[in-house]
Amino acid sequence: MRVLVIGATGYIGSAVVERLIAGGHEVTAYVRPAADGARRVPAAAGERYGDLSDPAALRAALAPGAGQGVESGAGAGFDVVVHAGQLTGDRETDLAVVGVPSAAGARMVYLSGVWVLGAIDGGDEDSPARPIPLVAYRDEVERVVLGGGGSVVRPGVVHGRGSGIPALLRGLAAERGTGVYVSAGGTAPTWTFVHVDDLAELVAAVVERGGPAVYHGVSEEAVPLTDVAEAAARAAGVKEVAEPWPLEEAAKALGAEFAEALALGQRIGAARTRRELGWAPSRPGVVAELTEGSYA
Repeated sequence: MRVLVIGATGYIGSAVVERLIAGGHEVTAYVRPAADGARRVPAAAGERYGDLSDPAALRAALAPGAGQGVESGAGAGFDVVVHAGQLTGDRETDLAVVGVPSAAGARMVYLSGVWVLGAIDGGDEDSPARPIPLVAYRDEVERVVLGGGGSVVRPGVVHGRGSGIPALLRGLAAERGTGVYVSAGGTAPTWTFVHVDDLAELVAAVVERGGPAVYHGVSEEAVPLTDVAEAAARAAGVKEVAEPWPLEEAAKALGAEFAEALALGQRIGAARTRRELGWAPSRPGVVAELTEGSYA
């Protein structure tokens, strides 16, 4: 398939590009141009340039014949657009952007996230969206994608390759001398997780045989944050205990909305996704990855 990847230089997007190329797809990266004019994603068949704050730029990039040759990507248009980029924070702009691919005859695969479900204990692909403030209107974005015949992928907290939120927890442990998790009081929350390479395999499966549906990228349904914080402390080489970080204090350091997201408790499954797509995540879990893998 001819696939345009938005966010191709990002943490998740770069893994998706690698997996799609390995699967034989013709991948073009949609990126901002480099200041020196160099290719930003050399492994891709081509690049098209634009900014997610400008829906017209994406519309032009998707037009058949918009670019010719290796530098621009094939000129025949695209079968699928994978949106692995960040939303701009402007609701009207983001809703307009995700509506562009279907109007251009391409199917959209949009990477959302489980935080759109809010606090939940036992969620699945059919659970109603209750987005927290950090991902406000993300559910509206999902509905636009699904209404245009596209697919939505909701990853859990992504780990692996030494990056993502686990890297933040490792850094916090190194600074504070102990493992730490954000707490709004009461028991420590649980999170859902997925390894970035397992997630990339899921996205490839959705590109190849997914339908207009929600898919969950979850390999671990409910990992106690005390376990994750202790593993982060071990990775940082500090005292292997988990201490709560009061939400009010964390909000001052990280911002209120992000701190609230880190205090969110969730347990979410992906049974339908695994069944329908044959997705079988196989990479290490977050604790093993922190203590023995890319964060160690």
